[in-house]
This record gives sequence, C-alpha cells and structure tokens, in this order.
Amino acid sequence: MMCVISLALEVIAHFRGDMFPPLLAVAVLLLLSPLLLVGVSVMFVWCGVTSIRKEGLRLPNVLSIAFPVVMWSALAFVVWSLGAAGSVSPAVVYAAVLVGMLGLYVSFTFAALFLYSVLYRMVPQRADFDFIVIHGAGLMPDGSVTPLLAGRCDKAFRVFEGGGSRALIIASGGQGPDEANSEAQAMCDYLVLRGVPREHILLEDESANTYQNMANSKRIVDEVSAERGIASPSCVFVTSDYHVFRTATYARRVGLKADGVGSRTARYYFPNAFIREYVAVMLEHRWALVLLVAVWVLGVVASSLRM
Repeated sequence: MMCVISLALEVIAHFRGDMFPPLLAVAVLLLLSPLLLVGVSVMFVWCGVTSIRKEGLRLPNVLSIAFPVVMWSALAFVVWSLGAAGSVSPAVVYAAVLVGMLGLYVSFTFAALFLYSVLYRMVPQRADFDFIVIHGAGLMPDGSVTPLLAGRCDKAFRVFEGGGSRALIIASGGQGPDEANSEAQAMCDYLVLRGVPREHILLEDESANTYQNMANSKRIVDEVSAERGIASPSCVFVTSDYHVFRTATYARRVGLKADGVGSRTARYYFPNAFIREYVAVMLEHRWALVLLVAVWVLGVVASSLRM
C-alpha cells in the first residue's frame, strides 16, 4: 500500500497542471490495489495446493495457504474492532491497533523482500570470477543432489563457463545425520559429470547452515588467494533466488566481498520457500518487532492514564 501511495504522489507531481489525469490515475491505483491483493492471495493458495499435491501434506507446503488466510483474518478483525469501537471493550480495540501495526509492518517488509527476490534475477551479473561458492540444500536418500540443489549446481556451471572455465568452485555443505555423504561431495560428483575438471572444485564439508557456509568459504578463499597471490579475489555465491538476500547479509557479516546469483525455483514452490526465508530474516531482525510492540505498549499506557 505504501508503494501505491508513493506512486500516486509521483503521478500527481508529474501532472501539476491538469488535475484530471492524476486524479484518474490515483483512482485506478486505489481500485487495482485490492484486486492485486486478492490476486496474490489466490496465487499463494494455488501454489500451496500444488505443493501439497506434488510433495504431500507437510507444514512447509501449507505456508503459502496459511499466510493469506492469517493476513485476511487479521484485516477482518481490525476492521470489525474499529467499526464496533463504541460497543466493545477497550482491550479489543487496543488488540486491533496492535494487529494493524504488525500487519502493516509485515505487509511492507514482505512485499519489499519479495520484490527484491524477484527483481534480483533480472540484474546483470559480471561473468569473470576467481571463486564460485555453491550452497548446499539437502540430498536425496541415495546421497545424490536434489532437484533444488541440482538447479544451484547448474547455475554455478553456467557462471563457470561464462567466465572462461577458470574459476575455482567451492562446494559448501556438510553431512547431515540422515545423509549418505556430504552435500559438498554430492555437488562435486554432479559437477564433474557436467564437465567441470575435478581440480577446479574445492570441498567445504563442515558447515551445517548458511552462516557457516559463508564463514568457512571465506576461510578457503583467503587461504587459496594467499597461496596463489590473488590480492583482491572476486567471488560469487550461488543459491536459490529466494535465498540470495539472507545469504548476502551473511557474506557481509563474515567480510566476504561477493556477488549473489540465484537459481530459479519452481513457481509452485517459490511462495512456500520464500515465506520460510522471510520468517528467518524477520527473526534475525526481531528487535524491530520488539520496538513496534514497545511503542504500542507506551500508547496503551498513555491512553489509560488519560482515562
């Protein structure tokens, strides 16, 4: 909604003379906003149903259904509570205000991160890198790469070829308790079959999460660069498109200067995967939510004191 308002103001600023075009544009935008929200909700539900049909009824596959249901339910509660403010207890109104504040925060940050994840795939990337880091993503029962991980490896292979097949590829991923071998080894085997020379692949098989992927890969980049006399190594990490933003924050945190490239995710799977990613990002920035709740508490206290 904030994006729509900003766009409306820009349109008005552009048409300063005749007021009819900007007013018409604002009206169209306001009419399209609810339709856009409904369209996104329907798309999310469809993706959730498709995920359940293809991969079974599991919690990760119902997130894209639960998200719009919760958001629309919250909106209905806020509208009802504020509309009946004179006949309901103040506690209900206070709760509606908190739900509304949280809803606006979630809507804005969710939309911003979603647009970033979608648009980032369209940003041109340089092709010549010294190191290409691939992030693991789980394995099949037989120890081979999953379709999701194969997509990351394929994207890395295209980057490798685009740079003249000179880069060193760091396959990053440890071995889980239910995995036959490490993700790094599975990626290495897959890339060798694709035609990558074995001597161009370095294994990082100790990490158990994304942060460790970046920290351990940074250590390998530093060590190899020192051995080969590379003063300013150029790096790129390859992960799924929905995962690029959080991975980039970890890269900055560990001091690894690297571009990010996202492999495409199946359309029906993207909303569920993105919601999990969004929750992870919000948990890492939970102090913003704490501050929001603190502001609400102060408002409730101030309102109570005036009564």
